[in-house]
Amino acid sequence: MIERITILGGSSVYIPEFVQSIIYRNVNVKEIVLYGRKGRKLPIVADFCQRLFKRSGLPTTVIPSTNLEEAVTGATYVINHVRVGGMEARLRDETLPLKAGMIGDEALGAGGLACALRTLPVVLEFGRVLDKVNPGATVINLTNPQSAVVEALTRRTGLRVIGACNLPASYAPKVAELLRCPTDHVDINYIGMNHMGWIQDIKVNGASCMVQFLERLETSGENGFDKGLVELFRMVPTLRAGIYFHQDRVLKNQKGCARFRAQVLQEAEEEILRLYEDKHLVEIPELTRRRNAAWYDGTITPLLQALEDKKEHGHIVCIRNDGAVRDLPNDCSIEIPAKISAEGVRPLPVGSCPRFLKGLYCMLKESDRLILEAVRRKSYETALQAFAINPFVPSVEGARRFLDMLTQEEPLDLH
Repeated sequence: MIERITILGGSSVYIPEFVQSIIYRNVNVKEIVLYGRKGRKLPIVADFCQRLFKRSGLPTTVIPSTNLEEAVTGATYVINHVRVGGMEARLRDETLPLKAGMIGDEALGAGGLACALRTLPVVLEFGRVLDKVNPGATVINLTNPQSAVVEALTRRTGLRVIGACNLPASYAPKVAELLRCPTDHVDINYIGMNHMGWIQDIKVNGASCMVQFLERLETSGENGFDKGLVELFRMVPTLRAGIYFHQDRVLKNQKGCARFRAQVLQEAEEEILRLYEDKHLVEIPELTRRRNAAWYDGTITPLLQALEDKKEHGHIVCIRNDGAVRDLPNDCSIEIPAKISAEGVRPLPVGSCPRFLKGLYCMLKESDRLILEAVRRKSYETALQAFAINPFVPSVEGARRFLDMLTQEEPLDLH
């Protein structure tokens, strides 16, 4: 039995999807603590989650908490789910870069770095408290920008930190379908960071099927892949990774966007809360499911099960590099395949970066390093350096213009 799982950012209206996954997979948890800010959301979400457990027959207790030390004390796993600034901040990350001629995104480029500036001080405080009261806990991070958050926690604390994203896992069923084999027979050799992931090789029962897969993809009607980039590089990018290669098109589409993702989610959130307030509601409503929060059942719960099992399971996770990728610093974070069990996390060696990605990845990691340093030193100049060298920021003039707009919009601690 898992004694306690604590979720930071536990007032999210999508936490019940995690609870439903725990129930569906019959994971035995004594307590789930939902840590969040004081206000209306936290007790409503916690009460609905408790009703889900009561209906299922599982004896798990759901505890709402606004005290960080109490919430994380005794937790076996701490899931960092916090979104600093809420959906209003995400909307700024999606829209403010457009005013400086850059794509808007909460994990990439100017928007991702803005997200890091507001998020890292909060996450590092979480890490400081955890180091003090529960240093043996395993932190599973969902918070964006994933790469910078995981790197901050692994560099500045003694905690075991695993970044989890559903994007890599979402490609395994698509690959298996084209190769006409069961998903659990497929092993994907993957390298990525902040959604910028690429499949380098595909093995089925230990034998490489990459050539066969590329041939079948070329003639298939499957539209979940960027076939132009696949043909160009003979590797398979996630659709998110393709943003870098199509920035002009993406920027044009974003400038013509009538409603951004953050606005859609913000509008849905209030209606979902009203639904949860109904004490007779004991199943997840369709409005919640529309977000398709597949990361809980597709990634987080299987990861928890792997960490509790003596047998090793393969997962693609964001962890400290430690030599897995030869071209990148040992202390940086990188998204790679690993074997995970109750014994720990064993990264699988990846070797060198693909040559066409090496420069891009080195720039992204240096941008991460500088944004961490900017937060530590509270330095505007270092933050500007992080923006200026980021591959999604086209000029230092644009970087300065954006950072100045950002500091007018938000009370960031930069001097």
